[in-house]
Order: sequence, then C-alpha cells, then structure tokens
Amino acid sequence: MKRLSLLVVCSLVLAVPAFAQDAKVVLKVGSVAPEGTPWSEWLDGVKARLEKDSGNRIKLKLFLGGKLGGEKEMAEETRNGNLAMFGGSAGALATYVPELAGIELPYLYSSDAEADFVLDKIRPQVAKLLEAKGFTMVMWGENGWHGYGIKGKCVEKPDDMKGLKMRSQESFVHMETYKAFGAAPVEMSVPEVLGALQTGTVDGYSNSPLLSQATSWYKGVTHYTYTKHIYQPALIVISKKVFDAQPDDLKTILLNRSDERSGITGVRALTEPLLDNFTAAKKTVCKLTPEQAKAFEAKARPVWDVFAKKSASNKALLDAMLAAKKEFAAGKK
Repeated sequence: MKRLSLLVVCSLVLAVPAFAQDAKVVLKVGSVAPEGTPWSEWLDGVKARLEKDSGNRIKLKLFLGGKLGGEKEMAEETRNGNLAMFGGSAGALATYVPELAGIELPYLYSSDAEADFVLDKIRPQVAKLLEAKGFTMVMWGENGWHGYGIKGKCVEKPDDMKGLKMRSQESFVHMETYKAFGAAPVEMSVPEVLGALQTGTVDGYSNSPLLSQATSWYKGVTHYTYTKHIYQPALIVISKKVFDAQPDDLKTILLNRSDERSGITGVRALTEPLLDNFTAAKKTVCKLTPEQAKAFEAKARPVWDVFAKKSASNKALLDAMLAAKKEFAAGKK
C-alpha cells in the first residue's frame, strides 16, 4: 500500500463552550475517519495550528472513527450549538440548508478547474445561506469525484444500475441520481456502510477513491468504476451560536482558511495512486469512455430540473452556478 499523506477535509466536529479571553479550553474533535488515515494526519495538523495560533488557549482532543455519530447527526449538533465545528460534504449540510444539495448535482462540472471557479464565485451566496440556518462558513475542502463501488461488475451504462440496492448519502440529490439510473437508494450513514456491503444489505455505493480507501469500503466490493458522476467538495463550518460568542481574536483564528487550496490539491494528487491501490488489492478498476459518460449524463440531467423546481432559492443557486460555468467557458476562449 502506498503511503498516503495529504491535507484533506473530512467530517470534523468540535464540541466547545464559549471562550474566555485567557481561558484554556479543551475542544472535543470528532471525525468519521478511522485512525491511521490521511484525515487523522490532517487533524493532527489542525490541532497543532489552532493551539499555536491561540497561544494554547485552545486545546483539541480527537475522537475518530465516527465515535460522535454520522455526518447528519454531527451537522445537527453543530447547528444547535452543542458542537462547535463541522467539516463534511455539501450533501450532509443540505439536510439543514437544502439549497446546498445543488452543489453536488450529477455532471454539473466538467473539470477540476471549472469546479474551482464555480465554487469560488458562489462562496458569498453559500455563506449567506449557511448563516441563515445557524452555520458560519470557513472554507471549501475536497472529497473529490465519485465513482461506483459494486459487487460483481463494472458499471458501463445506466442500465447496469437497474435493480441494485445502493448505499446513499443522506442527500436528496444523491438519492434522485440513483433513481435516474434505475437503482434503489438505501440511505445510510458512513459508519454503517462497510458492514452493509459485507452482509449484502446493499450491493454497492457511490463515493470518491479517497473515502473508499479511508473507510475500507472498497474491501466490500469487487469492482470500482470511476464514473466521475458527482464532484463532491467539502465544507468547514462553525456553529453560529458558538462563533458569535467568541472574542474577536479567536474568531479570526477560527475563520483562517489558509489551508483551503493545499487541502484540495492534496486530495487530487492521490486519485491515480488510490486507483492503483484498488488494483493491487485485486479489485477491478474501470473508467468510462466519453461516449459512456454522455449516456449517464443524459439520464441524470432531469435531476437538475427536480432540484430547481423544489424552491425559488434552489433555482437561484443553480442559476448562479450555471452563470459561473458560462463565465468560465468564456474565459477559456
């Protein structure tokens, strides 16, 4: 197994009382990432930076492997102010900020560069949506492009998905995407998935090579098809209740997003080595041809309309993303 080292955002939660100006506060940090993964390395770095920048007024205590619950539960606790910080997918936060599901619409982005451009353009709009629901945005992170881990076959055409029971993230868009391909989504939190794959409760899952590796989900399937049907960024957010209670100097420290780009580029550099690792583990790795990808895209496009018709705010965010895509395309000419 190649050694993996990177800066990456995974599900992160800090449980925090309000800071006093000179108090030393122990912060509980939870993650769905297992120990010994790139995420735990990243959390060690976050721990060191926050403690140093705060003059040791902040102390972190790490709880890994989903010991504080799944993404959905941690996002709720952060929104309520019981936990201070959460880092996870837009799909998880969409439980409470429904518009954010649109960031993960299938085949919305055509490249890394386009995704970066679009997400930077909509940052203020996303921050405003989050603030209205009790979150303060810190920065974007990265999970990456999704593929399908399946038992028994590669996924080469939409019909290959028909009838499969597929683990779905707790996300409206992810579930609708499965339905568009004829699969049956089974909503399930991260800690439950490997066991469900091993027992046959589900036939497969959708996620990035990185999360597939870190959670060992790839061990529960025989084939992984790198479809790139969903690009999934991550988000670091702070409970607005907790953030508003902090002194100004600690607010500045907590909002530091200097790690944003290094986290994103670090994940992207690992994609091909991770796919090689799957092959070394005797998993069949497949990639779609451009023609095969177009067939999936055509089937998935109605999900955009379903999302936009749910609310005016959904449509407003989708319109902003599509306008950013046009601006990006114009800049390339």
